[in-house]
Amino acid sequence: MSKLRHITGIKDLTRRQIEFILDLADKLEPIYSGESNLEPLRKKTLVSFFYEPSTRTRLSFESAILGLGGNYISMADAKATSSVWKGETLADTIRTIENYADVIAIRHFEAGAAEAAAAISSRPVINAGDGPNEHPTQTLLDLLTIRKERGTLDGLKVVMVGDLKHTRSTNSLTLGLSNFEVEFTFVSPPDFKTSDWILDIVRQRGCKYSQTEDLPSAVIEADVVYVCRIQKERLKNPDDYMKIEGVYCLNRAMLEKADHVITVMHHLPRVGELAEDVDGYPGAAYFRQTYNGMLIRGALMTMLLDRIPEEFGLKMDF
Repeated sequence: MSKLRHITGIKDLTRRQIEFILDLADKLEPIYSGESNLEPLRKKTLVSFFYEPSTRTRLSFESAILGLGGNYISMADAKATSSVWKGETLADTIRTIENYADVIAIRHFEAGAAEAAAAISSRPVINAGDGPNEHPTQTLLDLLTIRKERGTLDGLKVVMVGDLKHTRSTNSLTLGLSNFEVEFTFVSPPDFKTSDWILDIVRQRGCKYSQTEDLPSAVIEADVVYVCRIQKERLKNPDDYMKIEGVYCLNRAMLEKADHVITVMHHLPRVGELAEDVDGYPGAAYFRQTYNGMLIRGALMTMLLDRIPEEFGLKMDF
C-alpha cells in the first residue's frame, strides 16, 4: 500500500516519488490510446469538488478516471451550487462527500484548504489548486511534459516568466524541479518576484538561480521557457495589475534568436503574455501539456487507490 495517502503539495515529494509517478503515467498511456484494455480504476468514483473555475484541471481529472474504467461526480462551481452557499464549512462538506467518493479532487480559493481537507478525510485527497499556494498536479504534468520534450529533467536551464509572486503553477514547478539538477532564471517586474521561502528551498537543494527583468536575454540561453499569466483575480490592488500588464509577451522572434529549439510551456489560459505566432514553433508544448494532465491525474488516482496493475512492474519502494 502506498505510504502517500494524499497529494496536497509538491514540496514534500522526493525525487524518487516524483519519478515513480511520471513512470506510472507513461505506463498508463497505452490504456488511454486504446492499445490496452486494462481498467485499473473500474468501479472507483472520483468527486471533483471545485470552488474556483477550471477547464483543463477538472476535465482532465474526469477524463482520467473515465479512461481507466471509473466514474466521477462533478461539482463545477461549489461556491454557488453546493451547501457552501448556505454557509457549510469545509470540514462538514468533506465529511459528506467522502461518503460518495473513493478519491476527492479539490480546488479551493484559500491557501492550505487541501491540507485541511486531507486532515479530516478518510478518502485520498488530491489538491487541484489552493489559492496562490500550490498546484501539485499541474507541476507533475509539467515535469512529465519536460521529460518527454527534453528526454531528461537534469542539466536544464529553465526560465520562468511573468507574475511569479501569485502564480501557484510556477511556485510548485520551481519546488518540483529543485529536486533535479536545474538552473533557474526568474524573469519578472520587481513587485512580482518569486517568494523568498521558495528561493530558500531552491538554495538549500543546491540549485543555481538568477533574477532579471530582461526576457529576451534570458530566453536565448534557455532549454525551457515557462510563461505564466497575470493572476488578476489574486491581486488585491487594481494598481498592481497596471504595473505588469503588457510588460512581458514571449513571441516567436525572441525564440528564433536562439541556436536551438526551446521548449515553450504555459499553464493556460493565456491572456496576452504568449503570442499566437509561437503556436507553430517546433518547441511549443503547451497544448501537449494538457494531454499529459490526464496521464498524471490518472496516475495519481491509480497510485493512491493502490490499483497499479502487476504487469506494469512498478514497485513503490518509498
